[in-house]
Amino acid sequence: MSELPRIDAILLTHAHADHLSFRSLRALPRGIPIYAPPAVAQWLRRDGISAVHSVEAGEEIRIRHVSVTAGTARHIGARYGIDRWRGAAHMYLIDDGRTSVLFTGDTAITPDALSLVSKILPRRLDVALLPIGFAPRWKEYFFRRGHLTAADALSLFEQLNARVLIPFHWGTFQHVTSSAFDAIEILRSLLMSYGKASQVKILPPGATFSVTDRAV
Repeated sequence: MSELPRIDAILLTHAHADHLSFRSLRALPRGIPIYAPPAVAQWLRRDGISAVHSVEAGEEIRIRHVSVTAGTARHIGARYGIDRWRGAAHMYLIDDGRTSVLFTGDTAITPDALSLVSKILPRRLDVALLPIGFAPRWKEYFFRRGHLTAADALSLFEQLNARVLIPFHWGTFQHVTSSAFDAIEILRSLLMSYGKASQVKILPPGATFSVTDRAV
């Protein structure tokens, strides 16, 4: 934790274990504001994590000089099969009036992402943080109802007209039906014939990217 920079806020998208770690939150310095869908925020407070704020889809909050607007992701975010009341999944548009970032969490392709980004028009979205995943053929139809494949991420990137795509959700753990690197290997193969490959920044987990360094 000592290697982390100062954290101004934490944006939680949904309750799945790979997006919400109680142990990680408790290891951070106390008092960092956490923003989450209402049912998730209530769960965290009940579990003793107090610096939590509920955010509804469509609501805008201010974190110092930055505006953060929550939108609806196309994803069922309930932690367990029996807690569908905790199923809301957010995406967040982060904007300081000059630079903008869309962080989708988990989502499938959805017009809600475009609606959210339309808030900053006529400016262009600077960075799209989009998840990439892999599913075998027998699972792909259902997988794509709540997730992006590598090809889907490129498609949504085009629709968003963002300057930079940073793919995430790869390289961290093995799934039952996929390895940690299946999705990124497919994306790399697609980039070989993709006209905007230079705008896709593949960062290994833990790496950083400075938006002010963009040259696209």
